[in-house]
Amino acid sequence: MVYQKKTFRKSKDKKLLSYFRVVPFIFAIIFLLFSLHRSTAYYGSQAVQGIWQPKLVCDQSVYDFGRINPVTNPSHSFVIKNIGRKNLFIESVSPGCGACVEVIEYTKSSIPPQKTGTVSIKLLTQNLYDKVSKDILVKTNDPKHPHLILLLEAEVIHPEKPDNNKSDNNEIAEQSQ
Repeated sequence: MVYQKKTFRKSKDKKLLSYFRVVPFIFAIIFLLFSLHRSTAYYGSQAVQGIWQPKLVCDQSVYDFGRINPVTNPSHSFVIKNIGRKNLFIESVSPGCGACVEVIEYTKSSIPPQKTGTVSIKLLTQNLYDKVSKDILVKTNDPKHPHLILLLEAEVIHPEKPDNNKSDNNEIAEQSQ
C-alpha cells in the first residue's frame, strides 16, 4: 500500500504541475485577446470614420486662359471628384470678386462616391487690365477639406487705340520745321 500512495501522490503532483503550467498560459492568451480587441476596436473605429466619409479631389484647381480680349468673357468648368465612400455635397460657391467672376452653375445634387460634379465659372473681363487672378471659394461637406479654392488667371490685352493727339502733334512738328 505504501507503494500505491507514492504513485498516487506522484500522479496527483503531475496533474497539479500541469495545471500550474496550463492555467497561466490560458490567462496570458485571454489577456492578449482582450488587449488586442481593445486596440483593434479603438484604432479600427478611427479608421472606419476616415474611410466612410466624402473626399473631394480637384485635379486642376487653377485654370489659365492665357492672353484674352476684354470682350470675350471666357468660361471654364472645373471637375470635382468624390473619391470617398459617402456622398459629397457642394454647399456653396462664392467668387472672391462678384464684379469680375460669375458662377454659371454647379452640381447642387449629391456627388456619389467615385463620381464627378462640375463648377462652371465665367470671367467678366470688361474692366480688367493686364494679368489678373481671381479666386472662387467652394464649400463642401468633406470633413478634412471643407473649403476648396479655385483660381482663374488671364492676361487681358486691350487693343491699341490710335491716339489722335499724336498724329496732330506730328503734323504740328512737321509744319514748324
